[in-house]
Amino acid sequence: MPCTSNAVDAQPLTVVSNRLPVELHRNREGLAVRPSSGGLVGAMSPILRDRGGTWVGWPGCSVDGDDWTAPLEAFAQQSGYSLEPVNLSQADIDAYYAGFANSVLWPLFHGFSRLCEFRPEFWKRYLDVNRRFALRLARSKEVGSHVWIHDYHLIHVGKMLRTAKMDLERLGFFLHIPFPAVDLCRRMPWMHQIVDALLAYDLVGFQTPQDLHNFLGCVAHCMPHCEIERGRTSAVLDVGHRRLRAEAFPIGTDFDDFSERASRPEVAARAEALQRELGPYDILLGVDRLDYTKGLIHRLEALEVALERYPSLRERVVLYQLVVPSREKVGAYASLKDELERTVGRICGRFSTRKWSPIRYRYGRVDRVELGAMYRQARAALVTPLRDGMNLVAKEYVASQVDANGVLVLSEFAGAAGQLADGALLTNPYDTEATAETIRRAVEMGADERASRMAMLREVVRETDVYWWAERFVDRMEQPLDKRSVAEPLWRTPSAEALPLRAF
Repeated sequence: MPCTSNAVDAQPLTVVSNRLPVELHRNREGLAVRPSSGGLVGAMSPILRDRGGTWVGWPGCSVDGDDWTAPLEAFAQQSGYSLEPVNLSQADIDAYYAGFANSVLWPLFHGFSRLCEFRPEFWKRYLDVNRRFALRLARSKEVGSHVWIHDYHLIHVGKMLRTAKMDLERLGFFLHIPFPAVDLCRRMPWMHQIVDALLAYDLVGFQTPQDLHNFLGCVAHCMPHCEIERGRTSAVLDVGHRRLRAEAFPIGTDFDDFSERASRPEVAARAEALQRELGPYDILLGVDRLDYTKGLIHRLEALEVALERYPSLRERVVLYQLVVPSREKVGAYASLKDELERTVGRICGRFSTRKWSPIRYRYGRVDRVELGAMYRQARAALVTPLRDGMNLVAKEYVASQVDANGVLVLSEFAGAAGQLADGALLTNPYDTEATAETIRRAVEMGADERASRMAMLREVVRETDVYWWAERFVDRMEQPLDKRSVAEPLWRTPSAEALPLRAF
């Protein structure tokens, strides 16, 4: 549960993200509000409610005129904080969101520069939309003096607010995706502008120490005269006219919510039904959004190697792979979906018997009961992205393992590896043979070791949940730099320092 003991004395907070915590949709009566779900909404809503504040973002559809006023005001009365919508046109969505944000920053920051489309018109539209967000903040009477901006879509908003000389006491930014190393970042024509924009904040937050390390390397490259005081998980930067802090804040999930839901009778019943539907086999679970960063093909190929090398796994395990639709109109994603389905068909054709098939592939979305049942029943979760800022599926699985019977197989390139190394089985998803061996080990692990490892994982995920993350960031953002410079680490994993740097 979130801690709000200091809410009475706290300043109102303004949260800025690409999307509002609601979606506007049309019904027979006109526009209506549908609350969004997700970790960010769950973390920030209690803080905004208790402190008072405003959330600024796109409402999910293009709206002309003021007909969105009534539904948003009704939501504000129920939620305890106000909403400030920023209207985006289809041209904005195409060039700013699908264009620069997701065809330049997303692939580049995840290490897939070959998929980047470095088109000047995307960059111009990105700046234009960031400027529109900044103007909305500057003109709103609801915006307070403490502003927290989220993610790669809105990097320039802080600098634009500084340029507009908006009266802000504290200005923070958190990047939810990885930050690339300097050699990769240099491929982007606008690298210097991106780094300069990040230096406009009082606090810049990253998921992991590796992301922080990469950012500091880019700062040193772009601005060699910048003075940097480094710690393991934080740094203070002196850019001449101002000082700022950069720090790693590993985001969490809502442990209590997932754990409590997994314990409900309807979830337990659905978990048993799922097991009957899949057969008397150990369930290997994959839950991923359709994305080339998730390592879906590599995972399937590792399973194929495991079935080939370890015949004992045949007619013993089934991979239940859920793929959530995403950006299907983008060429790279459509091609990935086709390749994924071909690979599933090939492996099933190779190994299936009359009574058993090694993969159950599901493309679509599931409700919270179904997801809880999948997490609870799985003997092992295969969370093997090629690169990921954190990967909350790993933490959701752990939180849902109320029977402590599962094993987490985790990519060392997921940000979560920095916290969960003690209890998870780490693997390099590019090494299909090693991943195949890790799958075998997970399946054959004894009950005592499974329970011991899961207990360690649940402790970490419980103690560093999404509320812990949000409160720590806000506390640090409001802390003057002269109170202390480099902060103490927020990471609890004792063996994290023993991990290879790439594990972060």
